Amino acid sequence: MTSFRIEQACPQCGAPANLEETDRLFACPFCRVTSLLLTHDYFRYVLPARNPAGKELVYVPYWRFKGMLLFSLPAGVEYKFIDVSHCATDAPAIPVTLGLRSQALKLKFVSPDMPGRFVRPARSFEETLAAFNRRFGQTLPQPILHCAHLGESMSLMYSPFYTTDKLYDAVLDRPVAAAGGGFPDAGLAGGRPDWGVRFVAALCPACGWDLEGARNTLAMLCRNCRSVWYPAGETLRQVESACLEEPVEAGLYFPFWQITCDLSVIDLKSYADLARIANLPKIVDSTAGLKEFRFWTPAFKVRAQVFMRLAESLTLLQAQDRVAPMLPPGPHHPVTLTVVEACESLKVLLAAFFKPRQSLPELLPAMTIRPTHHSLTYLPFIEDQHDFIQPQTRLAINKNLLSLSGNL
Repeated sequence: MTSFRIEQACPQCGAPANLEETDRLFACPFCRVTSLLLTHDYFRYVLPARNPAGKELVYVPYWRFKGMLLFSLPAGVEYKFIDVSHCATDAPAIPVTLGLRSQALKLKFVSPDMPGRFVRPARSFEETLAAFNRRFGQTLPQPILHCAHLGESMSLMYSPFYTTDKLYDAVLDRPVAAAGGGFPDAGLAGGRPDWGVRFVAALCPACGWDLEGARNTLAMLCRNCRSVWYPAGETLRQVESACLEEPVEAGLYFPFWQITCDLSVIDLKSYADLARIANLPKIVDSTAGLKEFRFWTPAFKVRAQVFMRLAESLTLLQAQDRVAPMLPPGPHHPVTLTVVEACESLKVLLAAFFKPRQSLPELLPAMTIRPTHHSLTYLPFIEDQHDFIQPQTRLAINKNLLSLSGNL
């Protein structure tokens, strides 16, 4: 499914603008001011209403999940892409899902000045997501050793309703079901919204220089003080960045997360441990025990099969000693995958190269992976007719698959 569109006025000059769901940088075409969109947890949206004058609207919450589910099975990894919504209350007369409305209508951000009553979610997103995991895992071979989420986009959407003698869907202005004496939300907590999206000037917190980045990027670069800034709630936090030292005439630099972790059940702290666990056909000398092990994953959204291929290849390569602290000197692909989402995939990634696989049903469910440190690394890729190719590793990213990843 495609991303949805949001109507928004420029916070500086008030000019109307349309945003994409994935936009995190907003550049007003009228006043030329660039702002960052920040929130402490997740974004909240409302669907447009067509209710008769004088009718009070009641907004019912729906959890919306868009992303890929990764299922680690004894025989390998299975992938499922889903884009679903589910009602977050227990009112029986309310439709269970939003269907295609979020893609077909222009939404608005929830703001504290919106009239109407906003019902508070009765079930958490974690409970809803667990139900999605059970639902989409039923068709897979059992047992499922682990389920992870990749490229996860979570939001809360409010759909408007009102009552006369019946319950009306205020989007279509049509009755839904008989409502008895009124709206069937008696006892459900709610009230005026206390949330609003925060617009922050896209300036470097360290030096005040303009931050650089695509409209959908999560990591902004400051060329003046050579720093990278990453959203952490409603603020920006500096993240370590590095780039391949070897000179390459790159067409595009792609971002990757390096993640250091503490693992239970197994020892995986050095390259020597990796060679033993993955049964690598290499001679391991005494220096291999001194080289710290790190997981590598793409920091951009791409099809699950491509994500796992890139992550497994770079993790087995362990090329962190070939990079140096610096910014990419040329054009770079935006960071569109958060480090939290990347950490979600680590157990599935470990299962992909772990040997022998017969041990996984016992080890994987009991294993915990606790990230301790992360950094952002840019690798240069050369562009040819069909692919972007990394010359040192010979890894390739197909252009068509990359262009389609914008809807993930």
